Amino acid sequence: MMGRVLLGLMWAVLFIVIGAALASDYRGIATKHIELSMRFVRPVSPFRWEDEQLARRRAFFIVFDRLFGMMLTLAGVGMLVAVGHSLLNGRW
Repeated sequence: MMGRVLLGLMWAVLFIVIGAALASDYRGIATKHIELSMRFVRPVSPFRWEDEQLARRRAFFIVFDRLFGMMLTLAGVGMLVAVGHSLLNGRW
C-alpha cells in the first residue's frame, strides 16, 4: 500500500522537475528540444520556407514548450496535493 504513495511522490517530483526545467528554459533545454525537433520534423509545403517564417515557427514552438512545462509543473503540484490528501485521510 505504501508503495503507491511512494510511486505517486516520485511521479509528482519528476513532473515538477521536468516541468520547471522546460518552463524556465533551464540551460536552454526548451530551445535545444525545439531545435532538435525541427531538424527531424520538416514543414511539408510545396513552397520554400523563408528564414523569417522558420524563425517565427521556432519562437512559437519554444513558447509552446515553455507553456507545456508550466502545465506539467502544475500537474506535479496537483499530484503532490492528491498524495498528501490520501495520506491525511488514511487511504494509502
